[in-house]
Amino acid sequence: MAQGSTKPRILLIAAGGTISMVRDLATGASVPILSATALLSQTSLAAQIEARPIDLLMQPGPGGHSSNLLTLARCIQRETDSGVDGVVVTHGTDTMEEAAFFVDEVAPVTVPIVFTGAMRPSWAAGYDGVKNLENALRVVAAVPAEYGTLVTMNDEIFEAWSVFKADTGALDAFAARRGAPSGRIFGDQIELTWRPMPRQRPGKLPSTLPMDIPILLLGVADEAALLDQVTDRPIRGVVIASIAAGTVPPTARQRLFRLAEHGVIVVLCAGAASGRTAEDYYYPGAYNDLIAAGVVIEDHLTPRKARIRLLISLGLQIPYVPFGGEFVIPWLH
Repeated sequence: MAQGSTKPRILLIAAGGTISMVRDLATGASVPILSATALLSQTSLAAQIEARPIDLLMQPGPGGHSSNLLTLARCIQRETDSGVDGVVVTHGTDTMEEAAFFVDEVAPVTVPIVFTGAMRPSWAAGYDGVKNLENALRVVAAVPAEYGTLVTMNDEIFEAWSVFKADTGALDAFAARRGAPSGRIFGDQIELTWRPMPRQRPGKLPSTLPMDIPILLLGVADEAALLDQVTDRPIRGVVIASIAAGTVPPTARQRLFRLAEHGVIVVLCAGAASGRTAEDYYYPGAYNDLIAAGVVIEDHLTPRKARIRLLISLGLQIPYVPFGGEFVIPWLH
């Protein structure tokens, strides 16, 4: 907080999404037109913070564009250089987990960043946008930057790397990959049940991001036939969501070998909603041949987060390093 100031200086970035939706009376359609100022005015905290509202123009379309990620991260970097105590981003919930993780990995800033959104549009019964925004403002004003980028929805707080959308419509749609949320909000009280652990982040923005990185979800007896087309296209990497804990069927396994031989970066993740890529735990050495071929085993991230990390690695022209090595505590056998 600025010296002599009694109010936290918060950068509020409105980046679209359901939280900004109003109903077009002529067509009945939902349109994202609520600005950062309009969203803030609905809260009870507008007078308690020194807000700098910004409306970020994103390229429209389901699923977003690679430029949106870079635009958001550049905006945060540029605006925090002029002095703020924290950043709140209102965002669409379908891609919020990826945007928050991207910002957490690349934005070289030293203030807390909190993402939030809404599961209901402003015209619907049970609109949750105001409450979620108020929670985000409270969290960003109280939590040290060492916690990294956070997401808060429905009175819960999540780390950017572990949060994912587990339900398409419920108010408690968001969950953590490794179990319980990292914190909760009760009224104006914020409870965090862990302390941040220092970890390596790229900490710098790529100039561009390659979007030619598909995710392939494997199923029982899946031969992954689509992978044969990868080497015919300008695809530099692929993320494989394996069967549950990390199983790869035999024919699909051979195709992964061939991709690696062609220089395509292959990242293998668990297909389950939570837990590590663990086939080698149940069958020791199960990944030895894949690792020897150059396949990267990603233990902690969902396939969508692994794809973000791979985009960053390719954009910065650095090797893909599996996430979360700092979380593992070695012990003597």
